[in-house]
Amino acid sequence: MKIAITSDIHLKSISPKTAQLQLEDIADTGMQNPERFNALRNILDQMLELQIPHLIIAGDLFDAMSQDYSVFDFLAAQPKYSDINFYIIPGNHDSLISSKYFTAKNIQVFNEPEIVAINGSQVKFFFIPYIPAKSMGEVIAGYIEKNRQGAAALEGTWILVGHGDYLGANTEPNIYEKGIYMPLSRRDIEFYGPAKAMLGHIHKKMQAGKVIYPGSACGMDINETGKKSFVVLDLNDLSIAQKTIDTDVIFINEAIVMIPAENEQVYIEEKIKEITKSLDLSKEEIGKVRLRLKLIGYSRDKNSLEKIIKNCLAGFAFYDETGPDLSEVFLFNDIERISIVQRVKDRIELISAEDSQNNMSQEGKKQILEQAMHIILKE
Repeated sequence: MKIAITSDIHLKSISPKTAQLQLEDIADTGMQNPERFNALRNILDQMLELQIPHLIIAGDLFDAMSQDYSVFDFLAAQPKYSDINFYIIPGNHDSLISSKYFTAKNIQVFNEPEIVAINGSQVKFFFIPYIPAKSMGEVIAGYIEKNRQGAAALEGTWILVGHGDYLGANTEPNIYEKGIYMPLSRRDIEFYGPAKAMLGHIHKKMQAGKVIYPGSACGMDINETGKKSFVVLDLNDLSIAQKTIDTDVIFINEAIVMIPAENEQVYIEEKIKEITKSLDLSKEEIGKVRLRLKLIGYSRDKNSLEKIIKNCLAGFAFYDETGPDLSEVFLFNDIERISIVQRVKDRIELISAEDSQNNMSQEGKKQILEQAMHIILKE
């Protein structure tokens, strides 16, 4: 049996009464951020194709400002999706949601910690809702203390579903919220022994040992870059697969260190080719991109540089329609020092290639080269 898992959809309120709408019309009714609703629908459509009847949403199905849950209730009740079972835990943005807000029979919200064997599976799920000022370890310990059957259930194979920060690895923090939210420690994982922990709250998909963040289903803004995906968990062998979500918008945030090369057009064209190749976008996906491109460094002709960039990226739409950011590109035309910069760049690449054990990241090489340029080209 396979189960789909996602989190952090952040649906917002819809103004018209959904009961009077057709499914295809919902996103065209003035709904805030309709791309989030469409991302959820795409997950459900893929689940139907893959014949996956269960979806776990690990918190923040709704945005903090949303007080109208009817759009999701309407969606879940549609004949097309009525055979999909939704298992939802509240997150820090929607901690007050409850099953009482929904009429669809296939929606189950866990406002209290609960162990569930989905469809009679031997692999059990321990659903832990978001609780302010609590850690997940505290909640697990409290559940075991109050419930002997719960302690017995956790002796078998089980999967934790929670919403918060994992403290056992260098995971990236939630960029929208400072502080620690309902933490899960490495000691909790080792002591209680879940087979896996599926967590919401961090919007970037990542995995650290047994801990997996599916990431948000749709980018909230330019800070969430790249294509989004949801997780498919196979309960037969606990294997994980990622399925790309067909979202309305794909945010891309890139930076280029600009060296005043002898042929700037060739240089910038090659850099843009490297970026577009790494993004691995289809022609259809390119049309969905909202791009922020920042250039840092030196150029002989900023006006020509901007024209070259726009020509190379003719199929892309810029974020906020601002075009490439050249505010930190400075004019420079000293051929001798330009040659020195090029040699430094080549040396950085050579050192990185030779030192295979400590291979520098692209971001690390950019930072070193940027600092070197400021020293060499400083007037």
